[in-house]
Amino acid sequence: MLERALRWNELFSRWPDARRADLMKSARLERYSRRTQVLAHDRHRRELLVVVSGCLEISSMSTHGRKYVNALLGPGQVAPLVRLLDDVPLAYDYHAHEDSVIVHLPCDAVIAVLDAEPILWRDVAKLGLQRQRLSIVLLQNQMLNSIRGRVAATLMSLIHFYSGQGDGDATPLVRLSQNDLAAMLGLSRQTINKELGRLVEEGAIDMSYKRIRIVDAERLARIAAGT
Repeated sequence: MLERALRWNELFSRWPDARRADLMKSARLERYSRRTQVLAHDRHRRELLVVVSGCLEISSMSTHGRKYVNALLGPGQVAPLVRLLDDVPLAYDYHAHEDSVIVHLPCDAVIAVLDAEPILWRDVAKLGLQRQRLSIVLLQNQMLNSIRGRVAATLMSLIHFYSGQGDGDATPLVRLSQNDLAAMLGLSRQTINKELGRLVEEGAIDMSYKRIRIVDAERLARIAAGT
């Protein structure tokens, strides 16, 4: 399972077999129940988290108990790249959004492999830049888009992740509660409920308990773009 997880990962898939084998020497695989905190015993531990199955939630909590969900990562994704640095404050917590299997890779071991074959740092840089671009797009969406557009854009950003989860349906099914979506957007649950209801009426989505099915992705994309 370790070998397969790294072979199909967004960062490590193009690495030479020998270098992935080097990573596996220090890797460990953990299973987490839904809502369990990852790195609970040492939240500042410098490890990369490779999602094998399930979903990893990256979030933070204010001193007043307000939750902000930064991202949801699915199988084939890895985080947090910033922990490859040793002087960056670690503001986020990590939880299993669903029952999940996670591979833990000590950052020192990853850096040792990267330094042994420096060209592999290029893959880290490319993935980091892709993440930065996504963050800028999301920030721009938060600042400039309407609430309706922000909700639609957030659902669009989750389509790629959930379309590969094996639900046996042609239309993507987003396993996300209204509270989760509200935490991602910094909006109230009441506002989210209203906007989701509008999207249902317009035929863009359908909803059931903690499930949002994308019915018309093209319509949803137009709403997200404000057209």
